[in-house]
Amino acid sequence: MIALIWDFDGVLVFTPHEEAWRRAAREYGADIDHGFYVNYVSGKPRYEGAHNILELTGIYEKYGADTEEKKKKLLHEFAEFKNKIVNDMFDRGEYEVNWNAVEFLMETKKAGIKNALASASKNATNLAKKVKVGEITLADLFEVNVSGKAPSKKEVFKLAIDELKGNFPDVRFFFIVEDAPAGVRAGRVLGAFTLGYEKETELDADITFRNFSELSIETLHKLIERREKNEV
Repeated sequence: MIALIWDFDGVLVFTPHEEAWRRAAREYGADIDHGFYVNYVSGKPRYEGAHNILELTGIYEKYGADTEEKKKKLLHEFAEFKNKIVNDMFDRGEYEVNWNAVEFLMETKKAGIKNALASASKNATNLAKKVKVGEITLADLFEVNVSGKAPSKKEVFKLAIDELKGNFPDVRFFFIVEDAPAGVRAGRVLGAFTLGYEKETELDADITFRNFSELSIETLHKLIERREKNEV
């Protein structure tokens, strides 16, 4: 049996996290560009991304955070300030659902494939509950949801694998759907198949694609067959 483990932001839903971080940083006297966001913030847990902004743009120094205690206080303040900005944006509907991805997710469910939501963000579940898919919500489409329950991409994916194994002992093959290099690397370290959703950044995944219409369940089975042949 197959299971898919899904990243959320930039895969299932295009969220305004980047803009929210940019606004928060600007309020604290720093500017971050898209390249900075991709390299140091995207796909990382909230406090890790916040720390990278404060450290690398000199905000810690600017605000006189010269002790661990002061840094911790500023980090908490800054991360929660950004979180309020992004949740206000969610409430205003400032996000876009990737319906091609949702359609592929629903296709896999019909085929008996299990699905797990495994975002590093604690906001993923709340937003998934806002997205209506017919009579239910996007959050209801997942058999397992471990979003925000581990401090890194690798650990949140590992948690998803463990929960899937515990709930569905017949699952043997795990596929991670990601759009960020860090997520693809984490999936490969864990021995999962990686499906790289390339929008801007090239990904070192088992398969890369630019539209979910390029994926099929047959594609997943071909990947399994290829690996098993190579292992013989």
